[in-house]
Formats: sequence, C-alpha cells, structure tokens
Amino acid sequence: MTRGIVITGTHSGCGKTTISLGLMGALSKKYRVVPFKIGPDFVDPTYHRLVTGNFSYNLDLHMQGEKKLKRLYSTKSILGDIAIVEGVMGLFDGRDETGWGSSAHIAKLLDLPVILVVDGKAMSKSVSAVVLGYQKLDPELNLVGVILNRVGSQEHFKLLKKCIHQDTGLKVLGYLPQNPDLVIPERALGLIPHNELEDLNGKLEKLYDYIHTHIDIDEIIKIAKNEETVYDEDNSSSLSKKNKIKIALAQDKAFCFYYQAGLELFEEKGVTFIPFSPIQDASLPKGVSGLYIGGGFPEKFADLLSKNKPMMNSISKAINSGLPTYAEGGGLMYLMKSIQDLKGNLNPMVGIFDGTSVMTKQLQNFGYVSVKTLKNNILAPKGKIFNGQEFHYSKIDGSSADLSYIVTKPGLTNSWQCGYIYKNCLATYVHIDFYAYPELIDSFLEKCLMWKGEIDNG
Repeated sequence: MTRGIVITGTHSGCGKTTISLGLMGALSKKYRVVPFKIGPDFVDPTYHRLVTGNFSYNLDLHMQGEKKLKRLYSTKSILGDIAIVEGVMGLFDGRDETGWGSSAHIAKLLDLPVILVVDGKAMSKSVSAVVLGYQKLDPELNLVGVILNRVGSQEHFKLLKKCIHQDTGLKVLGYLPQNPDLVIPERALGLIPHNELEDLNGKLEKLYDYIHTHIDIDEIIKIAKNEETVYDEDNSSSLSKKNKIKIALAQDKAFCFYYQAGLELFEEKGVTFIPFSPIQDASLPKGVSGLYIGGGFPEKFADLLSKNKPMMNSISKAINSGLPTYAEGGGLMYLMKSIQDLKGNLNPMVGIFDGTSVMTKQLQNFGYVSVKTLKNNILAPKGKIFNGQEFHYSKIDGSSADLSYIVTKPGLTNSWQCGYIYKNCLATYVHIDFYAYPELIDSFLEKCLMWKGEIDNG
C-alpha cells in the first residue's frame, strides 16, 4: 500500500515548499513519489513534476468537494511508493475563520500524518511556544513531527530540538540551515515558473544534498501512513469514449496553468490534446475540433505574443468560424483587444473581445468563488452553479461583450459578472477544476463534435 504524509508550515514563507521539494526530489532517487498540492496553486505542482518526474494533483475541497477529493487522492496515490502532500499557507489557514479546506482539514479527511515546518531563525525556547500552539489547537490532528528551517548552526539546531522535544514530545526530524542558495525566487503569483529560471537543477541538487545530510528521511518514511481506502465515485458520462476529439492546448511559458486531474479526465473521455505555443508557433495545430487556452503570465510575455501575428490571426479565424474555445485567466487576457502594462503601453492581442486587459498593482480578485450561469455557453446551461477560484492583477476595461456568469465569494454578498461569450467561445477569469465537473467537459465535447459534424446539431 502507498504511504503518504502531509508537509505543512506555520505560515506562508516558512519554507514548506522548499522542504517539500527537497523531500520529493531526494526520495525520488530511490522511490516512486506521487506528489500532491493542497489548494488551488498552479505553479508548485509544476515543480513537483520537475523533481519527481510524476504529475502532481491539486487537492482542493472548495472546487472538488469531499468525495471527489478523497477519490482523487486514493486513485492517484496508489500509483507510487509514497505520496507527499504539500500544504497551503499555514497549517490551519483555510477558506474562512473555521479553517475549512485548510491543510489540517484535508489531512484529517485523508487520515494522514502531518509534519510541521517551522522557521527557526532567531529563536530558542520560544520555538516551543510556537510548536505547542499548533499541537494543541486541534488535538484530533495527527501532528507527528517538526522540521526546522533557516537554522543558524548545528548547535542552534540542538538547542531548538531539545526545547521542542521536552516541551511538546514531538519528534524533530531535522533542519535546513539558513542559506540563500536554497531559496527559490518568487513573484506576485508565487514561485517563478521553473522554465524561467537558470541553473535550477544545480540549486535543486544542492537542496537534495542538504536534505540527505540534515533530515532523517528514514524516519519520515517510517511514520508515513498506509493509505488503504479506495473511494469509488463515477466520473463517467453518457458521452462515448469512442469519439476521438483533438483539442489544441496552449502550452508555453505564457500559458501553463492547468489542473492535471482535469486534463486527464478530458483524455479519459476520448480527447487527445495537441500542445501548441502562442509565442512560437505560426498557427493552430491542424485537424483540431476545440481550443483550450489556460492561465499563465501573458502580461510577462505580451511583446512576444503581440509580435506573433500569424498565430493571433489563426486563432481569430478559428474562433470566428465557430471553433469551440475555452479560455481561463491569462487565456481571457490574450483574447482581448490588447494588454496594457503598468507603464500604460498597449500590446495588441487576438481581439475576439473588444476590451483591454489592464495590469494594476493590486489584486483585483483573489480567492475562492462560486459561479451561476446567466446564459447558455459552451460549458453549461443557464442556471448551472459551480465553484472555482480567481487570482489576478488585471482588469478588463471597455468590453461590450455578452457576459454569462454571475460570480460571488463564499460568505459575502457582493457579486460581479464575468464569462465573456462570442459564438462558441467562452473566456473567463474564473479557474475551475474540470475533475469535479465532468458534465462541463461533456458539454464542451458535444460542441466540439457538433462543430466537427459528427453529431447532429438539432
């Protein structure tokens, strides 16, 4: 049976991602590691994939619901020797004041042990108060040990370890020293994607060496829990898997935000994704019946995207011909008339919608949302309700396009509209995990088959 463990931290920035990546990479030298990420983050799973060689899966209670989250963990974790689940934010930080959807909540749902990462810089006895608080806040949580980060020296580690052990009884499983070479650069949306960094492999190999030297990997394997429960929930549909549908998938450094479990569900339903680069390629792949443009950082590469006029013309022509197209986040920005940077410079884009995506210095919308469909679109009929998330610094200015979504935040009364529609195109800031909504995939694929002429549009 697969072993699994959750690596979480006291707060964002304490080092849990560095330690998670280090453990995943170090263990992958000997074991098949299946990585997971709690929450909606897109970038961390790409690092998981890089260091383990295996796809990483998001575990998100808001977007997936309890049954599908459990089923996803159960069916994917058994594919390896050990599952490592990286937490989100601080251990108890979730959607609201109750900690709903937090790392602690997910760990309890999956009955997995938890290792807490603590920033040990400039602390001695006070570290016990920090750890004790996390230990006592939820006695039902299986907190099994601590890893210390940014420790000043071997003597400093011995002092912190002694304090924690005598005051809490928890195992101290090791530490990482304070070393700027181990820090992976970040920007507004989290870690900088690995394909934008130089000499990352050298940095990671150094990190693995530190993990082997300073952390008790054998003890971590020993305390990881056997996962035995299989949650069976049907994600199938009436759509025949015999229908082979080719969908163009935007994949390059400008567009890289996709939930892996959702992509795999598309493939289970007969889809073959044909990757293409809006930056480098001259046209959409031939023979496709649909187009999916995910999120990413089009604002960072706006000049390159803007210069590739053949690709923009190809996409515009395809969408105007009725090609079923779904665009999220950065994909929405790309389909606008232009992107305006912080200096006011305009970069022309595809122009399916007549608005401008204006970059700002502040988050425009951040966090979990719920969507109700106001008008029929390629994913859902009017009245459909589903959950997703938004995280963007841009806003749309000047668009007169039809809008098919009313969007709200859980627990709040304010709302706004999104879900831009034109012919068979839907573009939105709302990211969804298709794994949770197979019926939305079915709707999109039916539109693809209609456009292809394989089923009657009656």
